[in-house]
Amino acid sequence: METRRLGASELYPSVIGFGAWAAGRNGWGVVEEKEIRQAIDKAIDLGITFFDTAPVYGFGESERVLGKALKAVRDKVIIATKCGLVWDDRYQVDIDLSGASLIREVDDSLLRLDTDYIDLYQVHWPDPKGKVPIEETFSVLNELVQAGKIRSIGVSNFSVHQLVAAQSVAPIVSLQSPYNLLQRQVEYAELPYSEKQQLGFIPYSPLAQGLLTGKFSAVTRFRDDDIRSYGNPLYKRGQFEGNVLKVELLQGIARSIGKPLSQVAINWLLYNKAVTTVIAGAKTVTQVQENAAASRWKLTREDYEQISRLFEPDSSYVI
Repeated sequence: METRRLGASELYPSVIGFGAWAAGRNGWGVVEEKEIRQAIDKAIDLGITFFDTAPVYGFGESERVLGKALKAVRDKVIIATKCGLVWDDRYQVDIDLSGASLIREVDDSLLRLDTDYIDLYQVHWPDPKGKVPIEETFSVLNELVQAGKIRSIGVSNFSVHQLVAAQSVAPIVSLQSPYNLLQRQVEYAELPYSEKQQLGFIPYSPLAQGLLTGKFSAVTRFRDDDIRSYGNPLYKRGQFEGNVLKVELLQGIARSIGKPLSQVAINWLLYNKAVTTVIAGAKTVTQVQENAAASRWKLTREDYEQISRLFEPDSSYVI
């Protein structure tokens, strides 16, 4: 599988990454560990080398499952995890970017992942209240690089302003942001800034948590504990139905191209060379196979432009 360099780092991830949120088995319906393990094994077989997780995914469960699955191929894969979202005994989540908390977090992640180092360590969310000086957070991350616990520093969900502040303290190599045909807000600032700064850009939610697979209709309903019911504006009533109609139009284009809808959506992202690796979540072997197949062909310029016109960015969504 094609690889692209992640910013100024020495990491060359596969253009299709494996998103391990569902491995946490929290918010994604019924997920069996055996099935997830099979999906990870298939990803490795298909040349996927980039695996993205976070401690908060299943409160440590995703990291544990991923670490066990990748143990035998640790030197051949890139493990990306995150920091900053912590939870208490009641599983209430809060943001803590203090140096002391980061040091605890990285050690906990190393233990769960059963590894001596983390390839890409990302601040999961910026501190909205500025409780901790950014200098403290990123100075400690620099120290973790020097200690050999992490290889590179990345950020997730940062604005350009926040990214610039972080860069003044530490060598940031990547930005991870929500980016798909239905959520293109990063094209206004974060994506062009990343390209100009030669930062790796990592889209997450490339299939809009399933919307861009075409498996939902306007009457689809989700359980209250499904992440899509409370965590994604694309699924709000009044917006969801319109998004489904757009996806139905894309289905027609996908049929004319002769490729599955999900592959068209991922391929559209990969057309942009500023995109380093696309984090495609998967729960099953079949989903991994579909995601990986998107790297084996390329959209024509005409198809890319037609799809782009159909999904003009809408800045009304707030992530």
